[in-house]
Amino acid sequence: MTPLHLGDISVSRAVEAEGPSFFPSFLLPDSSEEALAGEADWLVPRHLDAASGRFVMSLHSYIIRSPRHTVLVDTCVGSDKARPSTKPWHHMQSPLLERLAAAGVAPEAVDFVLCTHLHVDHVGWNTRLVNGRWVPTFPNARYLFHEAEYAHWESAEAVADRSGGQDGCFADSVLLVMEAGQALLVRDGHQIASITTRGAAARSSPATSCTTRCNAPIRNGTAASASMRRSPAPPASASSPSTRIRTR
Repeated sequence: MTPLHLGDISVSRAVEAEGPSFFPSFLLPDSSEEALAGEADWLVPRHLDAASGRFVMSLHSYIIRSPRHTVLVDTCVGSDKARPSTKPWHHMQSPLLERLAAAGVAPEAVDFVLCTHLHVDHVGWNTRLVNGRWVPTFPNARYLFHEAEYAHWESAEAVADRSGGQDGCFADSVLLVMEAGQALLVRDGHQIASITTRGAAARSSPATSCTTRCNAPIRNGTAASASMRRSPAPPASASSPSTRIRTR
């Protein structure tokens, strides 16, 4: 994407993977081939791959930069993680850190990591494998999780969930960040300086989807940041930034 500039705040993305993904019938069960064919003039090729009949989707992190802070929104699937429910993601070798570096973002430079919700394709690079141990990827960052979302996935029933939406990611990509003392559980209305997130209406996770907007000038101080509410968790974030940047 072309970087978006809102005053002294910029928004760009680092792509982990992009290409044909789910069949329309999975994401839009009430759709028909005839209805999709009638929209082909704008769907193909950017949004729908004609050869495979699958939607084109993107796994990416948004990079939000202000004069004081660098914020990552979601951290994709990650590398080396056991994700048997989704074969392409199982022990995947992800290029996201290299893509972030190309955008001028080193792990040490990230101030906040905002997870819109805690599905497997939104938290993977929260941690990385170092000498056989999972450690937080962004050592100087505060990781923001919505407290209701965290409470749901912390439950015994959710921890036992090995489906594609979770697939063990709470243990290796969320809980370890909490145990490292880098996580902050937030409620609706929390702010990171001038970067505010607020909830969207639809929901398929107990979960937290953000509408991110940039408003007042950056304030002094570190924590003041992100309101979130529940919303659907698709297999990949595929959003177009605008004045309000929506991330799933």
